Amino acid sequence: MPRRGVTHATRLTDLHGGRSPMCRQVFRAAAALLGESSDSGLSMPALAARARVAPAAVTAHFPSVDAVLAELYLHRVSTLPLTVDPDSSVAARVKGQLRALTLVMADEPTLAAACSRALLSADDPAVLCARNRIGAEVQRRIAAALGTGAWPEVQDTLETVFWGALLQAQSRAIDYREMANRLDTMLSLILPDEAL
Repeated sequence: MPRRGVTHATRLTDLHGGRSPMCRQVFRAAAALLGESSDSGLSMPALAARARVAPAAVTAHFPSVDAVLAELYLHRVSTLPLTVDPDSSVAARVKGQLRALTLVMADEPTLAAACSRALLSADDPAVLCARNRIGAEVQRRIAAALGTGAWPEVQDTLETVFWGALLQAQSRAIDYREMANRLDTMLSLILPDEAL
C-alpha cells in the first residue's frame, strides 16, 4: 500500500494502444541480439527469427530497425515508475527522476548505443514520432518532480542539461553511472530550493 503523502503518477497512455505481446517479443529479441554482438548485424529478418514471429508481423508494427530501437527505448523510459514524494526537496525529486532516466540502459551499453544511433536518425518518421514521445515523457517527469509553480525557464534548463548529459554518455565520453553522479552535482547548482 502506498505511503501516505506520496503521490503516484501514472504513465502516459501509449499512442499505439499499449504494447502487444509481439512488440515485447521483438524488443526482447533486439536486446538479446545486441547483447551478443554489435548492431551491425541487426536486421528485420534476424529480429523476426529471434522473436519467433513472422517477418511480415514485425514490419507491420515497425517500418525499420531504427524504429524498433527507438520504440524499445521509449518503452523502457515510459515503463519506469514515477513516484513523487512531496515531502522531499525539489532538487531531490528532480535528481531521482533524471537519475532513473539516465540509468535506464546503463547495464546494456551495446543496446544503449544502438538506440542512441537510431534516435538520431532524421529521415524516419516512425523514429521522429518515438523521439517526440520520449521528449514528452522526460518533460512530464521533470514537471512532476518540480511541482506546480516552477518557472518554465527552470524546466527548459533542466531538460537541456539532461539531454546534454545523456548525449555525452551515449557518445561514450563518460559512463552512464558517472554521468548520473555528475548530473546530481549539476542539479544541485541549478536547483537551490529557495530559487524556486
